[in-house]
Amino acid sequence: MIVLGIETSCDETSVSIVKKSKNDEKGNILSECTLSQIKKHKKYGGVVPELASREHSKTIDKLVKKTIQSSSISINEIDAVAATTGPGLLGALLIGTNYAKAMSLALSKPFISVNHLQGHVLAPRISQNINFPYLCLLVSGGHCQILLAKSFKKFEIIGETLDDSVGEVYDKISIMLGLSYPGGPIIEKLAKKSLGEFKFNLPKPLYKEKNLNFSFSGLKTSIRRIIDKGLNDNQKYDLANEFQNVIADCLLSKVEMSIKRLGKKKIKDFVLSGGVASNEFIRKKFKKLCEKNQLSFFVPEKKLCVDNASMIAWAGIEIIQKQKCHSKIHLPPDPRWRIDKL
Repeated sequence: MIVLGIETSCDETSVSIVKKSKNDEKGNILSECTLSQIKKHKKYGGVVPELASREHSKTIDKLVKKTIQSSSISINEIDAVAATTGPGLLGALLIGTNYAKAMSLALSKPFISVNHLQGHVLAPRISQNINFPYLCLLVSGGHCQILLAKSFKKFEIIGETLDDSVGEVYDKISIMLGLSYPGGPIIEKLAKKSLGEFKFNLPKPLYKEKNLNFSFSGLKTSIRRIIDKGLNDNQKYDLANEFQNVIADCLLSKVEMSIKRLGKKKIKDFVLSGGVASNEFIRKKFKKLCEKNQLSFFVPEKKLCVDNASMIAWAGIEIIQKQKCHSKIHLPPDPRWRIDKL
């Protein structure tokens, strides 16, 4: 099974071709080409939807041709075309979805509609043996959810953010500090320079609550008030470090609560996925949590944590092989498509 995947939900234009052999549970990425728009959006401090759509439109055809050329297969060997049809920015989704649909019609191959979050949750299965059901914490620039992955298409949301996502807070705090976008790597670098001289007593929203949801808007507001008073470099380093610890504590607390509620018999594997999963500090914290709770810890390689088309192609393979689906070319993009509504 060979599937070409297209991902254009936000500010990365990505195309990939993934192959899965008949007797192999894992996938083989034959080729992937991704063009990030970070430089285009950096001066605005975040993604500008109209600009994102234009950039996808300019580059997608070249990337598809380049991906096929570097995969060492012919276009006719592709068995299906998969594309992210939600959630995401509507204009951006339309570019990738319409291109994929046109391609599937031209090749007389099935079109597979893939949920962006579904791609993130299934991504580590490309290269690692992970059995359903498993627990997943999906943390990215737009989402923060604790999910129970029951199958390739059945996902239960156990807990989620009530306001901002983790990645969004990283980005906004970086801008508040007069730094750049995206904020995740920048804040992580600042935190490594911390000497622990200054304490800010940052709040841990919902930390002591018995529910499994998150909230980060109050934390963001507290940090804004601290920054507005003025900080020297050492204070910035310590603030970044304390912020990162607070984020990790909030995430770890709710995930551990989820593990206890589900019980050890129900799940044996835990997956950390999404763009924030590339943060080494957070990775190490969750690895220790899994060791403590006797769970196998899985995280995608860093290039599969951020938005990419390989996870979309792989999700397409799982869908077409297990669901034996017919082409869903009639389905329009859905910017608010929930993962528990597949």
